[in-house]
Amino acid sequence: MKDIVIIGAGVTGGFIAKELSKFDLDVLVVEKKLAPGLEQTKSCSGIIHPFQLPFKLLRSKLCLEGNRMMDAEAEELGFEFKRVGLITVATNLLTFLAIPFIILYLRKHGVFAKPIRKKKLLEMEPNLIEKAYGGVFIPSAGVVNPVEMTAKACLFAKLNGVEFLYGCEVVGIERKGEHFVVKTNKGEFETKVVINCAGIYADEIAKMVGYEMKIIPGKGTHVVFAEKGFNRHLVVAIPLKPNKRTKGGGALIGFDGKPLWGPNLIDVESKEDTSVKKEEIEGIIAKFAPLFKTTPKEIIAVYAGLRSIAGSDFVINEPVKGFINVAGIQSPGLTAAPAIAKMVLQMVSKHFDLRRKEKIARLPKKEKSEEEICRSLESDEIVCFCNMVTKREILEIAKEFKCLDGVRQITWAGMDCEKCKAEIVKLIGDKVLKDREGGEIAWF
Repeated sequence: MKDIVIIGAGVTGGFIAKELSKFDLDVLVVEKKLAPGLEQTKSCSGIIHPFQLPFKLLRSKLCLEGNRMMDAEAEELGFEFKRVGLITVATNLLTFLAIPFIILYLRKHGVFAKPIRKKKLLEMEPNLIEKAYGGVFIPSAGVVNPVEMTAKACLFAKLNGVEFLYGCEVVGIERKGEHFVVKTNKGEFETKVVINCAGIYADEIAKMVGYEMKIIPGKGTHVVFAEKGFNRHLVVAIPLKPNKRTKGGGALIGFDGKPLWGPNLIDVESKEDTSVKKEEIEGIIAKFAPLFKTTPKEIIAVYAGLRSIAGSDFVINEPVKGFINVAGIQSPGLTAAPAIAKMVLQMVSKHFDLRRKEKIARLPKKEKSEEEICRSLESDEIVCFCNMVTKREILEIAKEFKCLDGVRQITWAGMDCEKCKAEIVKLIGDKVLKDREGGEIAWF
């Protein structure tokens, strides 16, 4: 009998597992993919949002709390996190005159913001259009590799006793007295508490215990450019009328410094539809190009992900005793994940007498200084020259997750030109699956 079964090892499931691992609990995480963060999480922008409008929503409150927690989380888990800051640009007189009111409003809700005059704005972002009137700088915005962040949370949890079962898909949940039986393609597991972190499929999991909810997939497309340093901060135009369903994306940057534009928002019917259409790419470029003197020259990747939209807010509740829903976690779910984990921990405390472990194991520190990185490169073989990923780094992750997408997304090897893809596959092993059992086979 398990104490808790978590369904899904995306960023929310991973961080909940990480928090629970600090207590004397028997926890199992089941994930249908072969590595963490390979569903919704991998296709997000990797942005740590400074805030979410409107401030009255639960997801806004958890966003603010998660943003404040992120430095400590990055330090504890060892994932790369940069506070690059967000610049909102006034492109006309009306939005320029609104700047003092925007700053007052943000500060009232605990978000530090300061005005930027045109001269300073162009010093911070030399590629911006000359006719920009000024802007607002919000330094708390940041960027991460979302799959690395998720994987580190899962590895921390595993190190502290949480069991992970990958390639494990839930096919049913049965109530049996005071506990549940979670039925999967890899057997049945009895548990006192179930935590539903199934992302885009969370509504289907909830229906298994009789709770009706509807998740609408909202597709968001991104365009990645090669020109590192084109913009140094996250850049958006101050909107005259905010969109109720999305902040509208931006001219963002990835954690690796490349320009990342998007996402847009398109309603789709299928939960498998991550297609990218030509008109979507053109629409994104047309939206953000007017902010700059030039457009980045080379597109190196386009991708789309799905938001799980269950109304305007997160759905974090306990509709059935012992069944905790963590659903509808759309943007800014990545930012909110550590705060969601704390909230769920409080919900779990109603079912167990939580006793914190006397000793909590820590992951090895990631090399940070240039000197340490150079020493590592001298004694190791570089496999991915685009992103300077070594053979040792790939093998370390391949020990944990024997699938191509997991290794590439976590280490970022082969994510640009893909010239090293065959070498990565050879390092992983004899039989390599892309991301799930029964799925595409990459190598024999």
